[in-house]
Amino acid sequence: MGGYLLLALGLINWQYQNNDADVVTRSLLIVIPGVVVILMTFIKPLDSFLASRVGMSVVTVIGALLVGLSFLN
Repeated sequence: MGGYLLLALGLINWQYQNNDADVVTRSLLIVIPGVVVILMTFIKPLDSFLASRVGMSVVTVIGALLVGLSFLN
């Protein structure tokens, strides 16, 4: 769900700031990690890493930082 959240926030950010010159870079900074997390769920070893306590912690911290970035943009 975190991957979908980042994907949605990045695309919403892109839409609402389309007149800004640097919006593509900032939006892709949020979208690409979301897509990577989604793709990781389809690869068995990476999916088991995401299910581990360490994987959940890493994704949660990075996701929270990116959600904060999307709100500050």
